[in-house]
Amino acid sequence: MKWAVIASRDLKAWAKDPRRMAPTILMPILMLGVMYGAFYDYKPRHVTVAVLNESGSNFKPIIDYLKHDKRISIKYVDSVSKGKYLVKTGQVPVFIYVPKNFPKHKATVFYDPTDPLSSNYVRGKLAKAWAKEMGKKMKSMFRKLFAMMPVKPPHAIPVPSVSGVPFKFETYVKGLKYFDFLAPGLIVIGATMGSIFGLGRVMMEEVESGVAYSLFAAPIRSRDVVLGRFVSMSFWGVVRTAIAIATVLALGAKILHPFLLFFIASLSVATMVGLGLLVASLARRSEVAEMVTGALTVPMMFLAGIFMPPSVMPWWAVELAKINPLYYMGDAARKAAMLGYIDVTDVAVIIGFAVAFVAAGAALYDGVREYL
Repeated sequence: MKWAVIASRDLKAWAKDPRRMAPTILMPILMLGVMYGAFYDYKPRHVTVAVLNESGSNFKPIIDYLKHDKRISIKYVDSVSKGKYLVKTGQVPVFIYVPKNFPKHKATVFYDPTDPLSSNYVRGKLAKAWAKEMGKKMKSMFRKLFAMMPVKPPHAIPVPSVSGVPFKFETYVKGLKYFDFLAPGLIVIGATMGSIFGLGRVMMEEVESGVAYSLFAAPIRSRDVVLGRFVSMSFWGVVRTAIAIATVLALGAKILHPFLLFFIASLSVATMVGLGLLVASLARRSEVAEMVTGALTVPMMFLAGIFMPPSVMPWWAVELAKINPLYYMGDAARKAAMLGYIDVTDVAVIIGFAVAFVAAGAALYDGVREYL
C-alpha cells in the first residue's frame, strides 16, 4: 500500500497550501459563471442609436417603434459628421440619417462593424418597423376602397407583404465575416497567452532549480533580473504577434490596418508579461503559478468581448469586464484593425495595467529570497 502513503502525503500537502486549494475550488465556479455571463443572450442588452431626422413626421412612426423596444434608446445629433464620429469611436453602434424627402429618398444607416450583434439587431427592428407602418397604411387604403363599394368588405382584409425597405446600409468595412470580427482579438490572445504562461514557468523553474539563488548571490539587483526577463519575454511575444497577424491574413481575414493592430498587440504582450511576473512572484511555485494563471486567463478571455461583444452580456459581467485588461486590449485591437482608429483611452488603460503589473511583480520578487 505504498501508493496510498504517497497519495495521502500529497493530498495533505495540497490541502495545507491555500495557493493550491484556492484555484482548485474556484476555477470551475469562475469558468461556469464567466461562460454564463459571456453567452448570456444572443440579443444586445442595450443599444444606443444616433438619429438625424430631417423628414419630420414622416420618420416619427419608425422612431416611436424603436423607442418602444426596451433594449434601444435614441440619441439625437445635429450633423452627419457627428453621427459618423460616434459610430467610428464606438460610442454608438448605429447612426441613422433621414433626408427631408423620406421615404422617396432612402435613409442611410451607418453601423459599426466591430459590434455586429447590436447593428444587426437595429437593422432588423428597422425592417419590422417599416413593414408595420406600411401594413397600417395599406389596411387604411383598402378600407377606404371597400367603403366606396356596394359590397361589404370581408372581415379579414388581405395585406400584401412589403418587399423592400427605404434604407441603405453603409459601414467603414463591407463584406465582413464573423472570423473578421474575431481575428483582432484572437491575435491578441495568441500573442499574450504564451507570454503570461511562459514567464511564470521560467521564473519558478529557476527558483526550484537553484538558478535564482545564484542570481541573488551575484552582484545583480533583483530589479535587473526582472527587467531582463520582462524584455526577453516581451520580444518573443512581439515575434508571436507578427506570426499571428501573418497567419490570419493568409486565412483571408480582412485586417485593413495591420500595422496599427501590430502596435496594439505588442503593447498587450508587454502588459500580460507583467501579469505573468506578478503571478509568479505571488505563487513562488511552478505548479501553483500554472494553476493561478489558468484560473485567471480563462475568465479574462471570455469577459474580454472577443468572442461575443459586451452588449450581449448582463450588467454584472460588463462591470467585471471593465477591470479586465484583455477587455481593453480586444477593443483597441478591433478598432485599430477594422477602423484604423487608435482609442486613446484603451491605450492609456493598457499602459496603466502594464506599469502596475511590472512594478508590483518586481517589488514582490524580492520576497522569493525567503523561500530559497
